[in-house]
Amino acid sequence: MGVTGEERICPICGKDNNCQHGQGGCWCDNIKVPKQVLDLVPEDKKGKACICKACIEKYS
Repeated sequence: MGVTGEERICPICGKDNNCQHGQGGCWCDNIKVPKQVLDLVPEDKKGKACICKACIEKYS
């Protein structure tokens, strides 16, 4: 079972986050997202989808 729908959308920029959970591992399994980037996620979207690489790099 792969990632679908809302789980594929970065909660910060709204673009595809390229998450591969459920498909043998994902790039996001081995990355630490800084607190200041996590703080940018709207309250209603926290814990629902991965932040994309571009936003992690842009706001870190």
